[in-house]
Amino acid sequence: MRDIVILTIILGSLPLCFFRPYFGVLMWVWVAYFNPHRFGYYAYNFPVATAIAIPTLIGMVFSRQINRNIWVRETILLLVFWIWVTITWINATTVPIFADHVLDGKLRLITTSKVILMSFVILLLVNSRKKLDGLFLVTALSFGLLAIKGGIFGIRTSGEFRVWGPPDSFVADNNDFGLALNMTLPIMFYMARDIGSKWLKRLLWASFFFSVLAIILTYSRGALLGLAVVLGMFTWKSRHRMLGAGVLAGFALLVITFAPGAWMDRMGNFLHGNLDESAEGRLNAWHFAIVLANQYPITGGGFETFQPELFDRFTPGLRFAGPHSIYFEMLGEQGYVGLLILLTTLGSCFVTLRRLRRQVRDKPSLNWIAKYSDMLEICLLAYAISGAFLPRAYFDLWFELAVCTALLKIFYRREVAAMALNPEPQQREPEVLPEMQEAPV
Repeated sequence: MRDIVILTIILGSLPLCFFRPYFGVLMWVWVAYFNPHRFGYYAYNFPVATAIAIPTLIGMVFSRQINRNIWVRETILLLVFWIWVTITWINATTVPIFADHVLDGKLRLITTSKVILMSFVILLLVNSRKKLDGLFLVTALSFGLLAIKGGIFGIRTSGEFRVWGPPDSFVADNNDFGLALNMTLPIMFYMARDIGSKWLKRLLWASFFFSVLAIILTYSRGALLGLAVVLGMFTWKSRHRMLGAGVLAGFALLVITFAPGAWMDRMGNFLHGNLDESAEGRLNAWHFAIVLANQYPITGGGFETFQPELFDRFTPGLRFAGPHSIYFEMLGEQGYVGLLILLTTLGSCFVTLRRLRRQVRDKPSLNWIAKYSDMLEICLLAYAISGAFLPRAYFDLWFELAVCTALLKIFYRREVAAMALNPEPQQREPEVLPEMQEAPV
């Protein structure tokens, strides 16, 4: 029965994806993050993302409602990154010692290319604030519903078991799921504050609080660090910092008081400097990435470099482990050049968001851009901090956030140009978002 419902929704949406490509964008985001097919049996391996992407891409060719000038600093850097990872994979095919992981690297390159391609589709088709709201809402609820499911599981089992994402998805691992929820928490928070629909507001607040619980119950130390940063930033940006700090301290006390024994053992050992296999594996992987990058500083080893055979070759005696860091993953696989591109793109996003907030201070009608700048800044900070301990350099959500940063810059320039042509007094925009006319997914 579940398979029938899932496939009916997916297949029934294909004509809409063609005639309304923006709807296809929302469907693709929902499918990519929520992974509805992973809750079925026969639909489990159905290529839902491809099925949604094809009519969306075709429909976009005939659409007139697109952003014409998309080339800002962030989108150029994203394109440079796409070109660079292609170059490093091609280089890996010419190096004999990398031959064993070239095929796996090709599959990763194809997957990453699809994600970046659809990120550019988002950039083209999300051409208004209302459409940007729809994108944020689908992103927040896709992860929010998974968090509610995971939080309920955690409550029923008294937190004795880890919370995981949908199987065989890019957030299947507990660490990846915790990272995704950290990056989505600010979207849930800001959308819940401003959205007009009461039932959506309640659902977003439920998603937010269950996400906090689910992050804790992933047992991921990197995700827990990211959660502390996100909640701390909420407090810092609040008008009532002392009250927020008190609530945060009380929350931390509740976690320590009622956390299950297994969770306390895992976190306590780490805080006392006792490295378990996971923590030791991180150090081994980071050392391997540095050694490999020093020998291949320009291109690294290409996609899927972290392999047992290469560990034995470059760092003999060390136990194999995955990269466990977006920075060391990029360093080992894409060399110092790839790491520089990642850091430059992240830095560019932070600079753009801060600059936008300054630029709209004296423009009340663009106050919403300042709010979204705050929101995206916290999302990206969660990625930068948690990602230091988690292997998600090619994270779908990271590309979406970079694109949304570019969209804010595009919208700002467009609005300023319109003001210059029509210099009439601007009315202050209402603080409450308009109620969605129809649910996107």
